[in-house]
Amino acid sequence: MKIYELAIKRPTFITCIFFMIVVVGVVSLRGLGVDLFPNINFPIVTVTTMYPGTGPAEMETLVTKPIEDVLSTIAGIKNIKSTNKEGVSIIVLEFSLSTDSKYAEQQVKDRISAARPHIPQEVNESLVRAIDFSEMPILMVTLKAEKTPAELFDLADQTIKPLLQQVNDVGLVEVNGGRKKEIHVLLDREKLHHRNLSATTVAAQLAQAGKNVPGGRTSNHENEAVVRTLGEYTSLATIRDTVVSFFGNEIPTKISDIARVEEALEDERTRTFVDGVPALVINVYRRSGANTVAVAEEVKKKIAIINKDYQAFHQGFALEVVQDGAQPIKNNLIDVGESILLGILLTIIVVFLFLASARSTLITGIALPNSLLGAFILMAVAGFTINTMTLLALSLAVGLLIDDAIVVRENIFRHIEEGMSPREAARHGTEEVVMAVVATTLTVLAVFGPVAFLQGVVGQFFKEFGLTICFAMLISLFDALTMAPMLSAYFAGKSTKVRSNIVARAGRGIFAIFN
Repeated sequence: MKIYELAIKRPTFITCIFFMIVVVGVVSLRGLGVDLFPNINFPIVTVTTMYPGTGPAEMETLVTKPIEDVLSTIAGIKNIKSTNKEGVSIIVLEFSLSTDSKYAEQQVKDRISAARPHIPQEVNESLVRAIDFSEMPILMVTLKAEKTPAELFDLADQTIKPLLQQVNDVGLVEVNGGRKKEIHVLLDREKLHHRNLSATTVAAQLAQAGKNVPGGRTSNHENEAVVRTLGEYTSLATIRDTVVSFFGNEIPTKISDIARVEEALEDERTRTFVDGVPALVINVYRRSGANTVAVAEEVKKKIAIINKDYQAFHQGFALEVVQDGAQPIKNNLIDVGESILLGILLTIIVVFLFLASARSTLITGIALPNSLLGAFILMAVAGFTINTMTLLALSLAVGLLIDDAIVVRENIFRHIEEGMSPREAARHGTEEVVMAVVATTLTVLAVFGPVAFLQGVVGQFFKEFGLTICFAMLISLFDALTMAPMLSAYFAGKSTKVRSNIVARAGRGIFAIFN
């Protein structure tokens, strides 16, 4: 049995299928992520290595060159670039576009461990990070209050940051700017020289003494206890009393004998003002794959709650959004959404004027919501998001989705006017044009299908564009071969006599003017 014959004989079955498409399509639409562009893969990995106190030339010789020699053996690398600064080595590795970013990042981490024996032991662990342009901060928030710089930073880091991290789908919250508390140990050069000590020795002793060391276990006949030595610093006094050496093997040398210990702030490198008032910047990142607009809205709701709760306890407290990464996306969605709705409206008007029948217009117009919602289902299965490219595809496809249904409906209508019953006209009319309808759809697929398989950066942008059009066209073909003949058989009615009421006369006047 052919599909259009099944639709005519089993209208309830076909109706249930399309109701299911509508329901699942709405659910899929609500579950799709929203972003400005498709998920683009730029496999670029950076390796940052710190070696404090080392000049750029030494960084290149001691750190960068050994790491580059090991990393250059990784398959798929296109370019390696390095930058050496005082105490910092930055290596940028660019892989071919066919390489997955996560795979490239893992390969670099594995090779870095092999390079450790070839670089000085004092070098800090390398920081390996894959650059993902979709992982940009979605919100930039500023925090200001009438507090000291240290108190303001503690408020942001210990109070505000955990509250924002509790929001669903927030992946990372970073506090930038501000000045942390630091303990400064200011050594006296003359006293060090007098006791034959070096700054390196003092630093090493401070680091070693400030640790909690496990001491094993002790037990009696009944109980067993774990023993540990507590060396972690709890106050400035404990730092001052730390013994760093025994001068002359008899007199202990404490930190207080050779240095001054004081609480201070770290060096100021950045400064932020909001309306002339000192503030901190808090960057909020979404979880990978999350809906950017939804996450931004939830964070802004949380910010409103925080402002309401904390303004009564902190003078001048204000948490404000100064940069909203979701706003351009929302504006784009509204703009393209208006274009799609306007396209649907104009399409229906044009079809109505040409077919000169409200029933025919309704039968063919049903293909638009069915095809669009069906496309959302296939987009969700393919892992696409609602972005500029997919919305552009849907707005372009609006004028194509109704073509197949128009061809089928017009041929059925011709048979009805020739005297056939609606069911016979639906079967014969669809059978005559089925190959033409399939050929029309395949022609569109032949044009836009290859666009989805372009290579390079352009291919990554247009993959979702091409496939979204193909998804919508396939659903429209299914609608033209099932819903259009089924509605024509049971809803179109026979060729009716000419009506003479006011609405009918007005309609005939409009059609006469249009013709």
